[in-house]
Amino acid sequence: MRRSVERILGAPVTASESRPGGWSPGSADLVTTADGGRAFVKTADARVNQRTVAMHRREGDVLRLLDGGTAPRVLGVVDAPPWFGLVVEAIDARHPDPASGDDTAAVLDAVAALPDAPPGVALARIEDELAHDALGWRRLREDGVGVGADLDGLESLAVRLPRALRGESIVHLDLRLDNALIDADGRGRLVDWPSAARGARWIDAVTYLLDVRHLGGPVEAGLRHPVLREVPTDDIDSLLSVLGAYFLDTARTPEPPGLPGVRSYQRAQGSTVLDWLLERRPDLR
Repeated sequence: MRRSVERILGAPVTASESRPGGWSPGSADLVTTADGGRAFVKTADARVNQRTVAMHRREGDVLRLLDGGTAPRVLGVVDAPPWFGLVVEAIDARHPDPASGDDTAAVLDAVAALPDAPPGVALARIEDELAHDALGWRRLREDGVGVGADLDGLESLAVRLPRALRGESIVHLDLRLDNALIDADGRGRLVDWPSAARGARWIDAVTYLLDVRHLGGPVEAGLRHPVLREVPTDDIDSLLSVLGAYFLDTARTPEPPGLPGVRSYQRAQGSTVLDWLLERRPDLR
């Protein structure tokens, strides 16, 4: 794998720094080459988790489609079963501060700049990707699981999903603070794209603000950003309801191989969604 990465970069790798975080089992490293070049390398072993290999391969396809801009460019891939490696440009950047309104605005600017998906490109539609998740409240009710809120009302919001979220933008669909960067010029950049779909451009703004709130940051100014300013309140609440259904329903399932802690994280995120929704919609109490 190392030799293959060096062939892609055209020089020996002389240093690497691990970048921990996220939920994909495998390595994620910022590497430096003998000629001073830098790249970000993600690798995975199908024997540990086959889905991670599929996600890295899919991310490479999406990044080629985006071709830079708000996302890093692909430098090459290493497809050597059971191993897979994705090599992309290194971005001189830091993760956003959830307490910083400027950082939040920069990330939402990046969301607003995302392009429409080209005609004929095989990107799943958001309403299809989230159709199963939207029924999470129903599954919780059928299994007798209470959440301290009106499950019927939550489900009614969630099933508005097809109309609320339809669109033609390339949507990240997993935008959190650890998938966003602020570069040296103060611009927002978005990374980790394996879940991309086709839908309404504002979707990523809501998922990002959810993580800001989860980490204790303010979200009201973000809701007034141009990418969200004209979005109907019911549409935002519909997406929040779908996200809550997904997190709280999925958190009940066994942890997948190589991903310890992901279910407790989903329970915590589900609690954040529900608290936000009940604040926005007291009628759901």
